Amino acid sequence: MTEGITESMIRPHIELIMENAGREIEKLMDVYPCLREVCRGLKVGAYPAALFSSATFLGTLMTRCTYRYFGQRGKLCRMNYCTYIIGDPGTGKSFVTMLYNLLAGPIVKVSDEGRREMNNYKRRYKRWDDNGRKGDGPQKPTPLIRTHPARTSNKAFIEDMINAVDVVDGLPMHLHQLSFDTELDNAIKMQGEHWNNKRFLEMKSFHNEEDGMFYSNVDSVCDTFNVYWNYVYTGTPFALRHKVNGANINDGLSTRLAVIPMPSSNFKMLERETLDDDHKEPEEYKTLRMWAERLDKTHGELPVKELEEECYDWTSNRMEDAKDDNSKSDELMCKRVGYYGMNVSIPFVVMRHWDEWQEHGTITIDKTDRWFCRLIMQIQFASQRYYFGRFWDVYFEHEHDQFSVVKKEVRHTLKMKQRYAMLPEVFTKTDVVEILRVTEYNANKMITRWQREGYIKPLEFMYYKKVLLDLY
Repeated sequence: MTEGITESMIRPHIELIMENAGREIEKLMDVYPCLREVCRGLKVGAYPAALFSSATFLGTLMTRCTYRYFGQRGKLCRMNYCTYIIGDPGTGKSFVTMLYNLLAGPIVKVSDEGRREMNNYKRRYKRWDDNGRKGDGPQKPTPLIRTHPARTSNKAFIEDMINAVDVVDGLPMHLHQLSFDTELDNAIKMQGEHWNNKRFLEMKSFHNEEDGMFYSNVDSVCDTFNVYWNYVYTGTPFALRHKVNGANINDGLSTRLAVIPMPSSNFKMLERETLDDDHKEPEEYKTLRMWAERLDKTHGELPVKELEEECYDWTSNRMEDAKDDNSKSDELMCKRVGYYGMNVSIPFVVMRHWDEWQEHGTITIDKTDRWFCRLIMQIQFASQRYYFGRFWDVYFEHEHDQFSVVKKEVRHTLKMKQRYAMLPEVFTKTDVVEILRVTEYNANKMITRWQREGYIKPLEFMYYKKVLLDLY
C-alpha cells in the first residue's frame, strides 16, 4: 500500500466489525426466539442488519408498552426506531421486505381495513359532489391507519397519526405509525419538498417530541401533537449521502439514526435452498407470524431495569473514553446509543421470558440479556462512527469558524457544497464523474479548483484526499 493511502481510507473495516458481531448473534440464536428465523439465509455479516430491522417491526408491534430510561429522568419511554439498512446494489437488502410482510402483518391488516373505509368515504363523497351536493354530505370517518408509503402527504400522515389512539390500561395512548420503503432515494425524492418537510417529523419521532401544524387553508390540520413514528428504509451509500452529509450533519438526525451496513457480495452467491414441496410455506414464517400476533397484544410498563443499568454503564464508559481521547464527536455520538440498546433488545428479551412475563408480570434479566444489550450498543456505536464520525470531527474542529473575524474569500454555491459532501474521503476523478453525474471536463474543473483552494490534496495513483469534509 502506497504511503498516504491506507486500506482504512478506501475500504474501512466496518464489514469485519459487522461479521464479528454477526458471529456473536449466531451464538444467541438458540437463546432468543425469532433470532434464527430473521437471519435465515443471510450472510453472517448481515445478521446485525436483520437484528435491527426485525426489532423495529417487533418493537412497533409493542407500541402499547413502555419502559423507564436514565436519559429521560424517570419518564416513561416508548419503543422508537429510525432504521436505515445500507448496502450496494445487489447485496441482498430485499430480505427486509420479507420481514416487513411477516412481522408487520397485524399493523398492515388493521391499516388496510382503515384505508378501505377511507376509500369508501371518498367514493360516497364523489357521488354526493357529482349530484350537486344535495342534502347532507357523507361524514368523514377517522379510521385507524398506521402504515404509510413514501407517497403520503403531510396532511394525511398527521391526521392518521393523531387518530391512531387506543385505550391501554384505561388510558388513551397514541400508537406508532410505521413506514417502510425499499429505496431510501425513493423516500427522499418521491414528494420533493413535501417529504423534506418530514425531516423534522423524522427527528422528533425519536423522542416523541411535540410538533404542530397550523395553516390557513380549510382542509389542513390545525393542532399540536407528539410524533409517534417508526420507519425502516433500505438504500445505497449514495442515497444515504443525499440524506445526511457534511452540509446538514448538525441538525441532529444522524445521532437518531441506526444505519446498519450490509456486507459486500464479493462475487459469492448465497447457498441455494430447496423445499420438498415448492408450495409449502417455510416453518420460520409461521414462527414469525405467531410472535407478531403475540407482541401486538402486549401492553404495560416493562420491568427491564437491568437493561437500563447496562446502557448507563456502557454510556458512562464510552464517555470516559471520549474524555481520554478528547473527542467531542464520540461524546456526542454515544449519548443516544443506549436507546437502541433498549429498543432493539427488548422485543427479543420479552420473547425469551414470555411465560414469566405473562404469568407473573416480571422479567428476570440475566447476564446473557445484558450482554445482548451491550452487543447491540457496540454495533450501533461502530456504525455511527463509520458513517458520521468524520462529519462530526470536522464540525467540532470548525465549530467556531462562523464567528471568526477573518473569513475566507472563497465562496461556494449550495450545489457545490452538496457535491463536495457526496464524495468519499478518498476519491478519483472517475468517482467524481460517476457519483456526481458530471462530465469529465467538469470533473477536472472541480478537482483543479478544490486543489487550488486547499480543500483536497493529491495522493499517488491519481487519488485525491479531502483536507476538509465541508466547504465554507
